[in-house]
Amino acid sequence: MEETLQSYVDFTLRTECGKMFENVFKAIKLVRDEKHNFHIVYKTFSDEYIYSFCNPFLDEAATHTYTIISESEARNIFLPRLSQENASELFSTAKATPAQLRS
Repeated sequence: MEETLQSYVDFTLRTECGKMFENVFKAIKLVRDEKHNFHIVYKTFSDEYIYSFCNPFLDEAATHTYTIISESEARNIFLPRLSQENASELFSTAKATPAQLRS
């Protein structure tokens, strides 16, 4: 009998609007842009996207704000910077951009 263990991340966070998300997320992705800013998105099992942003070279405090964003906002931020495999974990109908296909 074959058994599989799905990987997940156990984590709790509170968004700017006060909504709490506990336990597990379907996907978490982190990307860095050309200005060394880090963009982080969490996808919940109810298909909500939670976004956080930081610049580790400029941010003095260790506090981060978490905002609920739409899937289209998440796509605009993350799809151009993710591989096809990583994008498909985050978005159900993810497609590679032309720049990703050329590399």
